[in-house]
Amino acid sequence: MSSIGYTMITVARCDADFLGTALEHLAVLAEELKSGAGALAARFGVISTGEHAGSLILFQAYEELNGVDRAFGVYAGSDAYQAIVGSGKISVTLRNIGKMEDLGLKNPSPDLPAYGVLTRWQSATAMTERMKPLVHLFEDNGAMLLRYGTLVTGSHAGHRLLGVGYPSMDAIERTYEALRGSSEYMSILAEIDLGFRNIFRYVG
Repeated sequence: MSSIGYTMITVARCDADFLGTALEHLAVLAEELKSGAGALAARFGVISTGEHAGSLILFQAYEELNGVDRAFGVYAGSDAYQAIVGSGKISVTLRNIGKMEDLGLKNPSPDLPAYGVLTRWQSATAMTERMKPLVHLFEDNGAMLLRYGTLVTGSHAGHRLLGVGYPSMDAIERTYEALRGSSEYMSILAEIDLGFRNIFRYVG
């Protein structure tokens, strides 16, 4: 089974009256990215908190960086993508690429999560070995997927990014209660410069 090497994340403001239509087009585009660009995963949703609240978010995961190049080829020939960008109701505010670390759940769920939590921070090293013993706290409390990497593009290149999918808000609450009880998590938290932690709602 192929492993995820890179993830591209796109955030776009969307007029409220176009949101439902945009999500329908994104569902089509996500399938096109999987079939045409070889995306190992293509998920999308709506950001619920933070400075981008109400914006669309699209995640694309690839084994190699050239998958991102193929994605732009898909965009060029996609009626769904053209309908989105040609609507005049969408404005891309952020598009960055992250290099993924070898860190994830033992048994990730193939099902669509209800909510995701995206956390960005700055640290001298990726601290992957220190974080691995904490992964079970996410999984034991309901996390369905976990992806961790380092941004390689944009104004926050070099910052770490952790994305975790959950079946419910209750699962998010249980996870962070468990993490706060971990001395290693609290030690890591004291060493990093936390940029943001935001919740988004998965749609597809």
